[in-house]
Amino acid sequence: MLAGCWSAAQGAVINVGPGDNYSKIEGAQPGDQVIIAPGTYAFRVYLTAQATPTNPIVIQAQDPSNPPVWDFGTNLVDNAPGDYTGGDKARGAWQFSGAQNYSISGIVFRNCRNAAANCGGIRYYETTTNLYIKDCVFTLNDNGMTGGTQNSQATVEFCEFNANGSTNAPSSAPTHNLYIYGGYFTMRYCFVHDSVQGQNFHIRCRNATLEYNWFARAANYEGDLMSDDDFSGETGPFQQTLTLRGNVIVQNALPGNHSQVIALYNDAGLSGLTLSLVCLYNTFVGNGGSSAFVHVSNADGTAMSAQISDSIISGTTVATLIGDGAAASVSGVNNWQPSNAAASPLTNTVLSASPGFANPAAENYHLAAGSVCIGAANTSVYGLPGKEYYLNEATNRMWRPRASALDVGAFESTTTSGPVGPYSAAPQPRLNIAPSGPKAVLSWPLFAQDYQLDQSDLGVPVTWIASPLTWVTNGTGLTFIVIADAAQSFYRLQK
Repeated sequence: MLAGCWSAAQGAVINVGPGDNYSKIEGAQPGDQVIIAPGTYAFRVYLTAQATPTNPIVIQAQDPSNPPVWDFGTNLVDNAPGDYTGGDKARGAWQFSGAQNYSISGIVFRNCRNAAANCGGIRYYETTTNLYIKDCVFTLNDNGMTGGTQNSQATVEFCEFNANGSTNAPSSAPTHNLYIYGGYFTMRYCFVHDSVQGQNFHIRCRNATLEYNWFARAANYEGDLMSDDDFSGETGPFQQTLTLRGNVIVQNALPGNHSQVIALYNDAGLSGLTLSLVCLYNTFVGNGGSSAFVHVSNADGTAMSAQISDSIISGTTVATLIGDGAAASVSGVNNWQPSNAAASPLTNTVLSASPGFANPAAENYHLAAGSVCIGAANTSVYGLPGKEYYLNEATNRMWRPRASALDVGAFESTTTSGPVGPYSAAPQPRLNIAPSGPKAVLSWPLFAQDYQLDQSDLGVPVTWIASPLTWVTNGTGLTFIVIADAAQSFYRLQK
């Protein structure tokens, strides 16, 4: 009886094979699970259903090791079958318009191209929210993934973006591995590399977080934060923020734009705009030139800020390039730079001939014993990393808990835990307790910073509430001190 009730609550299971068309996928309702068999598919998909967080629409590969492939070959998406007939029908192989609470996993998007050279493997817009994309591969498309409007929100994890872009696109509207127009966006544990025309990431979000990814060899420069498309024609003030945490960034040997790696730029000329970058615990491997790791491109007087801390900035002598210093706030502490680095606003910089990578020739940018970056981080910065990318370009799209945040850069020298993949059981943090004189100290690891500490009294039935007391985050974990004469309580961590 319980099993039957559970199945009913989950909705229908919809099986899709190469002989089917878009109707089965588009017809999924809240709670339904769409299972797509291996094979090649070449029709457009247009999704608009509004599910709920507790009853999402799940679309997944039947066999993630043999994923279904949306491959249009030499046929333009403009000419592919599909029931959506709007003028933008070819902007994406799969499009999400006003959709809510979809979970997509295990799909390959390849050769998604249109006549305008701006098609994405996936495009989402019209306030699509809680779109979750996992273990998908985007390759040889005009844009790997595009979208983001108004208050839209998407999260991408464990995905690969490879060789997306089109040289048929004009330089005034270039294509990218990842092009997000606005809204809110998060990307983790992804391998993003070798864009064909523009950047590996081109972000126009109100707020975006890219963490624990590997970015490599963008055709032009690695990525940027530019003015949100949705702000045009509106009255400010406007605020946009990009957070880069725990990423590895490897520069192209011959990038199209060799003056910068990451840029902030108000290309729309919006008034009342502030662009902000938070850059923590990243490892940048430059090509040996003098590209500015962060270019605060505000010669027009746009207010901009950049905080760069606990990062390895190797392969270049230039940490920052600032257009208008009077309108810019650039700061940061405890970064590593080469001994001959140019002066910058960054303070307490660790200078030496080498950061001490384990084997840079093999793209092993972990820290070798004796590295000056070990133990050199400033853990007072806000937003400490609790995870790290695993492992390199060959073994990719995974993460593992970071042992601590005491070392500069994307990798901690003391980390020994195994990897977590897209279908792995997530590690469970242990809540520890130890006496400390008349107090008890509760502690848990940094990777569980998004967990909540609950407490209950000794009553029956047990009633849990969020603990009203404050815990402290440091370089080794989170701690919470309980005074011995306080009311007796049970404690637990809750995701």
